[in-house]
Amino acid sequence: MRDFYLAASPDYEVFTKEVDGVTLRFYTRDYLQAGAESALDVAARAIEVYGKRYAPYPYTELDFVSTPTYALGIEYPGMIAITEWIVEPENFYLEATVAHEVGHQWFYNLVGNDQLDDPWLDESLTQFATLQYFTDTYGQSGSAGFRQDLEGRWNSIGQEEIPVGLPVKEYSNEEYSGIVYGRGGLFFEALREEMGQGNLMIFIKLCKK
Repeated sequence: MRDFYLAASPDYEVFTKEVDGVTLRFYTRDYLQAGAESALDVAARAIEVYGKRYAPYPYTELDFVSTPTYALGIEYPGMIAITEWIVEPENFYLEATVAHEVGHQWFYNLVGNDQLDDPWLDESLTQFATLQYFTDTYGQSGSAGFRQDLEGRWNSIGQEEIPVGLPVKEYSNEEYSGIVYGRGGLFFEALREEMGQGNLMIFIKLCKK
Protein backbone atom coordinates (compact mmCIF):
# COMPACT_ATOMS: atom_id res chain seq x y z
CA MET A 1 0.00 0.00 0.00
CA ARG A 2 1.20 3.49 -0.88
CA ASP A 3 -0.45 5.45 1.94
CA PHE A 4 -2.00 5.05 5.36
CA TYR A 5 -5.08 7.06 6.35
CA LEU A 6 -7.06 7.23 9.57
CA ALA A 7 -10.31 9.03 10.37
CA ALA A 8 -12.25 8.72 13.64
CA SER A 9 -15.36 10.23 15.20
CA PRO A 10 -17.77 9.17 17.97
CA ASP A 11 -20.59 10.27 15.64
CA TYR A 12 -19.88 7.79 12.85
CA GLU A 13 -22.37 5.08 11.95
CA VAL A 14 -21.39 2.41 9.43
CA PHE A 15 -23.42 1.33 6.40
CA THR A 16 -22.40 -1.80 4.49
CA LYS A 17 -22.81 -3.40 1.06
CA GLU A 18 -21.30 -6.56 -0.42
CA VAL A 19 -20.21 -6.86 -4.06
CA ASP A 20 -18.22 -9.66 -5.71
CA GLY A 21 -16.59 -10.71 -2.46
CA VAL A 22 -15.71 -7.13 -1.49
CA THR A 23 -17.21 -5.51 1.61
CA LEU A 24 -18.01 -1.84 1.07
CA ARG A 25 -18.41 0.32 4.16
CA PHE A 26 -19.38 3.97 4.51
CA TYR A 27 -18.69 5.69 7.83
CA THR A 28 -20.77 8.82 8.32
CA ARG A 29 -23.38 10.42 10.57
CA ASP A 30 -26.73 8.68 10.78
CA TYR A 31 -28.74 11.42 9.07
CA LEU A 32 -26.64 10.89 5.91
CA GLN A 33 -27.64 7.22 5.57
CA ALA A 34 -29.47 7.69 2.25
CA GLY A 35 -26.47 9.42 0.70
CA ALA A 36 -24.08 6.81 2.06
CA GLU A 37 -26.14 3.97 0.62
CA SER A 38 -26.35 5.77 -2.73
CA ALA A 39 -22.56 6.19 -2.71
CA LEU A 40 -22.10 2.48 -1.97
CA ASP A 41 -24.33 1.60 -4.94
CA VAL A 42 -22.11 3.76 -7.17
CA ALA A 43 -18.97 2.17 -5.71
CA ALA A 44 -20.34 -1.31 -6.41
CA ARG A 45 -21.01 -0.43 -10.05
CA ALA A 46 -17.58 1.20 -10.38
CA ILE A 47 -15.78 -1.87 -9.00
CA GLU A 48 -17.63 -4.00 -11.52
CA VAL A 49 -16.79 -1.68 -14.44
CA TYR A 50 -13.11 -1.24 -13.57
CA GLY A 51 -12.74 -4.90 -12.63
CA LYS A 52 -13.89 -5.94 -16.10
CA ARG A 53 -11.93 -3.27 -17.97
CA TYR A 54 -8.65 -3.38 -16.05
CA ALA A 55 -8.13 -5.93 -13.27
CA PRO A 56 -10.01 -7.22 -10.22
CA TYR A 57 -10.16 -4.91 -7.20
CA PRO A 58 -7.12 -5.96 -5.13
CA TYR A 59 -8.55 -5.98 -1.59
CA THR A 60 -11.43 -7.59 0.29
CA GLU A 61 -12.91 -4.30 1.49
CA LEU A 62 -13.22 -0.68 0.45
CA ASP A 63 -14.06 1.93 3.05
CA PHE A 64 -15.55 5.41 2.68
CA VAL A 65 -15.71 8.12 5.30
CA SER A 66 -17.37 11.53 5.26
CA THR A 67 -15.14 14.36 6.48
CA PRO A 68 -15.10 18.19 6.27
CA THR A 69 -12.35 18.06 3.63
CA TYR A 70 -12.33 20.92 1.10
CA ALA A 71 -11.78 18.43 -1.73
CA LEU A 72 -14.81 16.58 -3.07
CA GLY A 73 -12.95 13.32 -2.45
CA ILE A 74 -9.47 12.06 -1.60
CA GLU A 75 -8.18 8.60 -2.40
CA TYR A 76 -6.12 6.21 -0.32
CA PRO A 77 -5.48 2.48 -0.81
CA GLY A 78 -8.65 0.72 0.26
CA MET A 79 -10.16 3.90 1.72
CA ILE A 80 -11.73 7.07 0.36
CA ALA A 81 -12.66 10.33 2.10
CA ILE A 82 -15.74 12.11 0.73
CA THR A 83 -16.61 15.66 1.73
CA GLU A 84 -19.70 15.54 3.91
CA TRP A 85 -21.81 18.12 2.08
CA ILE A 86 -22.18 16.00 -1.07
CA VAL A 87 -23.33 12.83 0.75
CA GLU A 88 -26.93 13.13 -0.44
CA PRO A 89 -28.61 10.88 -3.06
CA GLU A 90 -29.57 13.77 -5.34
CA ASN A 91 -26.33 15.71 -5.06
CA PHE A 92 -24.93 16.48 -8.50
CA TYR A 93 -21.34 15.71 -7.46
CA LEU A 94 -21.80 12.46 -5.54
CA GLU A 95 -21.81 9.85 -8.32
CA ALA A 96 -18.94 11.34 -10.34
CA THR A 97 -16.84 11.87 -7.20
CA VAL A 98 -17.33 8.32 -5.92
CA ALA A 99 -16.71 6.78 -9.35
CA HIS A 100 -13.56 8.89 -9.75
CA GLU A 101 -12.15 8.08 -6.33
CA VAL A 102 -12.84 4.37 -6.78
CA GLY A 103 -10.94 4.62 -10.07
CA HIS A 104 -7.88 5.70 -8.11
CA GLN A 105 -7.75 2.22 -6.59
CA TRP A 106 -6.43 1.23 -10.02
CA PHE A 107 -4.60 4.39 -11.09
CA TYR A 108 -2.11 5.50 -8.52
CA ASN A 109 -2.68 2.39 -6.44
CA LEU A 110 -2.33 -0.69 -8.70
CA VAL A 111 -0.60 1.28 -11.47
CA GLY A 112 1.59 3.63 -9.48
CA ASN A 113 3.12 6.98 -10.31
CA ASP A 114 4.62 10.09 -8.78
CA GLN A 115 1.47 12.08 -7.98
CA LEU A 116 3.24 15.41 -7.62
CA ASP A 117 5.49 15.25 -10.67
CA ASP A 118 3.21 13.24 -12.98
CA PRO A 119 -0.40 13.96 -11.96
CA TRP A 120 -1.61 13.13 -15.48
CA LEU A 121 -0.83 9.46 -14.77
CA ASP A 122 -3.33 9.28 -11.94
CA GLU A 123 -5.78 12.20 -12.13
CA SER A 124 -6.08 12.46 -15.93
CA LEU A 125 -6.20 8.71 -16.30
CA THR A 126 -8.78 8.37 -13.56
CA GLN A 127 -10.91 10.99 -15.31
CA PHE A 128 -10.73 8.78 -18.40
CA ALA A 129 -11.69 5.74 -16.28
CA THR A 130 -14.64 7.72 -14.89
CA LEU A 131 -15.71 8.45 -18.46
CA GLN A 132 -15.68 4.70 -19.05
CA TYR A 133 -17.78 4.18 -15.91
CA PHE A 134 -20.46 6.55 -17.21
CA THR A 135 -20.30 4.95 -20.66
CA ASP A 136 -20.69 1.41 -19.35
CA THR A 137 -23.39 2.40 -16.83
CA TYR A 138 -25.55 4.75 -18.89
CA GLY A 139 -24.53 4.22 -22.50
CA GLN A 140 -23.99 7.04 -24.97
CA SER A 141 -25.91 9.58 -22.91
CA GLY A 142 -23.70 8.93 -19.89
CA SER A 143 -20.57 9.15 -22.00
CA ALA A 144 -21.69 12.44 -23.55
CA GLY A 145 -22.64 13.89 -20.17
CA PHE A 146 -19.29 13.23 -18.51
CA ARG A 147 -17.37 14.18 -21.61
CA GLN A 148 -19.15 17.53 -21.42
CA ASP A 149 -17.72 17.93 -17.93
CA LEU A 150 -14.19 17.27 -19.23
CA GLU A 151 -14.69 19.76 -22.03
CA GLY A 152 -16.17 22.30 -19.62
CA ARG A 153 -13.07 22.17 -17.43
CA TRP A 154 -10.81 22.80 -20.41
CA ASN A 155 -13.13 25.50 -21.73
CA SER A 156 -12.93 27.26 -18.36
CA ILE A 157 -9.35 28.28 -19.21
CA GLY A 158 -10.09 29.03 -22.85
CA GLN A 159 -8.78 25.68 -24.13
CA GLU A 160 -5.23 26.81 -23.47
CA GLU A 161 -2.83 24.30 -25.02
CA ILE A 162 -0.84 23.86 -21.82
CA PRO A 163 0.92 20.47 -21.72
CA VAL A 164 -0.87 17.72 -19.82
CA GLY A 165 2.29 16.20 -18.35
CA LEU A 166 3.62 19.00 -16.10
CA PRO A 167 4.25 18.69 -12.35
CA VAL A 168 1.51 19.97 -10.05
CA LYS A 169 3.59 23.03 -9.07
CA GLU A 170 3.71 24.24 -12.69
CA TYR A 171 -0.06 24.82 -12.85
CA SER A 172 -2.24 27.49 -11.29
CA ASN A 173 -5.34 26.14 -9.53
CA GLU A 174 -7.46 26.96 -12.57
CA GLU A 175 -4.95 25.40 -14.96
CA TYR A 176 -4.69 22.26 -12.85
CA SER A 177 -8.44 21.70 -13.06
CA GLY A 178 -8.66 22.61 -16.74
CA ILE A 179 -5.64 20.68 -17.95
CA VAL A 180 -5.13 17.70 -15.64
CA TYR A 181 -8.82 17.00 -14.98
CA GLY A 182 -10.17 18.25 -18.30
CA ARG A 183 -7.74 18.16 -21.19
CA GLY A 184 -5.92 15.18 -19.70
CA GLY A 185 -9.04 13.02 -19.68
CA LEU A 186 -9.73 13.99 -23.29
CA PHE A 187 -6.12 13.14 -24.15
CA PHE A 188 -6.54 9.56 -22.96
CA GLU A 189 -9.79 9.28 -24.89
CA ALA A 190 -8.00 10.42 -28.05
CA LEU A 191 -5.14 8.03 -27.30
CA ARG A 192 -7.55 5.12 -26.99
CA GLU A 193 -9.09 5.97 -30.35
CA GLU A 194 -5.62 6.03 -31.92
CA MET A 195 -4.12 2.97 -30.20
CA GLY A 196 -7.07 0.81 -29.20
CA GLN A 197 -8.00 -0.13 -25.62
CA GLY A 198 -5.54 -3.03 -25.31
CA ASN A 199 -2.52 -1.09 -26.55
CA LEU A 200 -3.49 1.85 -24.35
CA MET A 201 -3.29 -0.33 -21.24
CA ILE A 202 0.15 -1.59 -22.26
CA PHE A 203 1.25 2.04 -22.71
CA ILE A 204 -0.08 2.97 -19.25
CA LYS A 205 1.76 0.12 -17.57
CA LEU A 206 4.99 1.14 -19.29
CA CYS A 207 4.52 4.78 -18.19
CA LYS A 208 4.64 3.84 -14.51
CA LYS A 209 8.16 2.51 -15.03
